[in-house]
Amino acid sequence: MPDVHLFAPPAQLNDATRHYLASLAGVLGELGHDLTHTPDLAAIPPHANVLTLECKSAARLSLRRPQARLWQWLQGLYPEEARWQFESRLRAFAWNRLEAWTLRRSQGAVMVSQAMQQHFAVKYPQLRLDSTVMPCVNATLAPQAFRTPGKYTRPAFVYAGGLQRWQCIDAMLAAFTALHARLPEATLTLLTAEQAQAAARIRQLRTPATTVAYVPAAELPQALAAFKYGFLLREDHVVNRVATPTKVSSYMAAGVIPVMTRAAQDFAQRLSSTSPIVWLDSLDAGHIGQRVLAQESHTLDAEAVLAAYRSAFDHYLDHASYRPALRDFFLRTGLAAA
Repeated sequence: MPDVHLFAPPAQLNDATRHYLASLAGVLGELGHDLTHTPDLAAIPPHANVLTLECKSAARLSLRRPQARLWQWLQGLYPEEARWQFESRLRAFAWNRLEAWTLRRSQGAVMVSQAMQQHFAVKYPQLRLDSTVMPCVNATLAPQAFRTPGKYTRPAFVYAGGLQRWQCIDAMLAAFTALHARLPEATLTLLTAEQAQAAARIRQLRTPATTVAYVPAAELPQALAAFKYGFLLREDHVVNRVATPTKVSSYMAAGVIPVMTRAAQDFAQRLSSTSPIVWLDSLDAGHIGQRVLAQESHTLDAEAVLAAYRSAFDHYLDHASYRPALRDFFLRTGLAAA
């Protein structure tokens, strides 16, 4: 089968991207194409079909292989993130130039949210870029995790992920401290590779009943089965509004109830009718505690939670449901079936 070259540094192929890329590869396979990781630009033929994961790689490809046909998977907003996270106008300016140029060069883009589509439509009103949407998901439903004995009778909280600024770790620890004062049987576990940093922060903030551990990505679904609630806190910023964090699917696939802000607009809209989810309107510790205690006042049936989350996966979080739209997208943007 002819190749579609995935031009991306090896570091970009990680636990957060592997599931998504496997879904894209499956659709491309149905069209008679192999998605082949080709990190060496010299190995990409001049007229190749190429997929990139960010505009820096897309720019390198466009400079060295101007006749190649380019598709992009847009995971985030690099210019806006540079300005927000690094407070760097220069970085933001450079990323904006690369972004605008490579989008004009692209056959089409796979985006992670409708909010992202709307962002680019407003930012580049003259741009005629075909796109389709598939949210970031890295897990499939695990019914047995919902049936873990005692899962919904004890307030065991978990956070799984890194300690980057946008994860709002301090806000989470502050909220749990306030919550523990009213719910003393509550526990919190941080599952992170950054164990030393996490332990230091817990000591600094004197967060009670909190432990730190690490599990490999392959073992995360089984580890999450032990918990009732999972934290996902985000500030209200455009970078977060267009995002669809994989943590939501990881938690829900294991029957873990997300405790999350409404910052990710597509999640707030598409999962608004899914229950139980603890929706938050701010990062205030008292507000978070109040919302969790309101949920705690309800008795949960594991099979009812499973049915609700299965519906969310069937209608939104299952990548299989996006295959027809993805096939149509690649065909109409010029990737002929082989």
